[in-house]
Amino acid sequence: MNFKPKNRDWVKNAAIIFLSVLLVLTFFSNTIMNRSLPEVATQQVVSGSITAKVRGTGTVTAAGTHAVKADRTREIRSVMVKAGQEVNAGDVLFILGEGSSEEIEAAQEKLRSLQLSYQRSALSGPVVDYTADQRRIDRAYDSMKELEAKYLAEQDKLNSGSLGEELAKANNDIKQAQADIENESAELVIAQKSLDEVIVSRDAYQSVYDSLVSTATQELAARENELYGLQLAKENGDTVVSDGAGDSLVIDSGEASAETAPATAGVPIDTAIANAEAARQNAQQALDAAINSKGDLTQRQAEVDAAQAKVDELKAQIQQNQAKIENLQSIADELAQAMGTNEAYEKAKAAYLEAYDSYLSLRETLDQKIASDNRSAALNGVDLNDLAQQIEIAKQKLDELTGGEENQITAKVSGVVQSVSCTAGDTKAKDDVLCTIEVPDMGYNLSFSVTNEQARRLKPGDSATVSNFYWGGQIVATLSTITVDPKNPNTNKLLTFDVTGDVNSGSELTVSVGQKSANYDVIIPNSSIRSDSNGSFVLAVDQRSSPLGNRYVARRVAVEVLAEDDLNSAVTGDLSYGDYVITTSNAPVKNGDMVRLADNS
Repeated sequence: MNFKPKNRDWVKNAAIIFLSVLLVLTFFSNTIMNRSLPEVATQQVVSGSITAKVRGTGTVTAAGTHAVKADRTREIRSVMVKAGQEVNAGDVLFILGEGSSEEIEAAQEKLRSLQLSYQRSALSGPVVDYTADQRRIDRAYDSMKELEAKYLAEQDKLNSGSLGEELAKANNDIKQAQADIENESAELVIAQKSLDEVIVSRDAYQSVYDSLVSTATQELAARENELYGLQLAKENGDTVVSDGAGDSLVIDSGEASAETAPATAGVPIDTAIANAEAARQNAQQALDAAINSKGDLTQRQAEVDAAQAKVDELKAQIQQNQAKIENLQSIADELAQAMGTNEAYEKAKAAYLEAYDSYLSLRETLDQKIASDNRSAALNGVDLNDLAQQIEIAKQKLDELTGGEENQITAKVSGVVQSVSCTAGDTKAKDDVLCTIEVPDMGYNLSFSVTNEQARRLKPGDSATVSNFYWGGQIVATLSTITVDPKNPNTNKLLTFDVTGDVNSGSELTVSVGQKSANYDVIIPNSSIRSDSNGSFVLAVDQRSSPLGNRYVARRVAVEVLAEDDLNSAVTGDLSYGDYVITTSNAPVKNGDMVRLADNS
């Protein structure tokens, strides 16, 4: 039996093809896998030195500026300065023309109204004329003297023996007491007038004294509020008085404190505090002087007390003499009764006593009228004096508004005119800024913002280098303050430098400041450092061998930054010289991920 051999070539061919495909896949597996991995750029860990510098750019501003303001609404007739011009204290800056027609008309109307009030007050004063009163008193006196003569004549008829002599003596004593009352009444009129005058003088001085003490007290309170506001600003970290300092400085300081902040904007906080303390001491001295002036008021009160004592003494003497007359009259009546009743005598006596009482009543009424008129005249004099002072003030105001070339605004400080805010012919309102003067003696400042981390490596007093100023004389910049950046308070700090040398306001400078160079064992690029909730870290690249070739794996390494400059950072962590760290990648990479290296790694 013949067997035909089986055809097994297809099996052999299939095996060859399978093994060939397997070989190709094995050969290209490394390449295929690498193409699917994130591509990373790496840089080697090195050792060396780092100079930790912080750089920034800012505009130079004057540390001290003085704002020249209009003290009233006026036309600017001539501008005597221009921006950039140096001026000295006392130099003429502006010549003022007349005020606005509305202000002049208002000032004229106020002056006219005050003068009219003065004339009315002068005419409304008491008109003193006692002629009719004196005629009535004279008639009463003549009638009293006539009845007294009749009374004495009847009395003489009754005078006989010892009783008569006693009666005559009592009547003589009564006459003397009556004469004493007349003299004392005349003295009382003069004393009462003197008392009224010293009372008016004392009251007027009391008003002046109260006004002085009140004004000085308000000024002291304003200066204390200003000083408190500056001290509070310093406690909050401010080192320079800002343009908005007025909002926190003015507590209840009036106009003078409201102008303080703009006038001191840009001044170092310590200088402003020293100036405010000096102003507070001056205000305290002014208040002490006002209080001490009370000695004059005490003297005037002593004069009032002395005059009042004189009036009281005369009134007491009059009362004593009246009581004496009543007592003597009682004795005389008893003596007359003892000598026997005489109808003519009694009638004459009654008529005389009635006339005497009428005379005294008229005298007392006139004395009271004179005292009242004296007080009214004195009070009217005080009102007239006050109106006269208001008229003088109104005249001065009108003179200021209608003045010409002699009305000038001069510089109070020496410096350089930074800007001029008006031209000839402009009309400026009260408190409008006319120009700003830089005060070079107080130096210049420059500020820029940095991160909180950068600020931690700096301290006030660090010297800075100006890196973009290649002309002119030397410029020296020193870090003066580190404060919270008001624009980014949570993340940034504001660095302020004192700048001296050949520099002007408005120049833009780039400065760098930081520590001296130091050597470190592990230095890596800043771009390799990452951070999350667990802190700062880098992704190092570990190499692992495999049958298919080398594999690269990302490994998280926690680090602590010791120092840094613009490009590199010195760190501590599980890194050594020669290790590689990932700087960039074309896809997210995390700890344990396999990566492929860029061609330039």
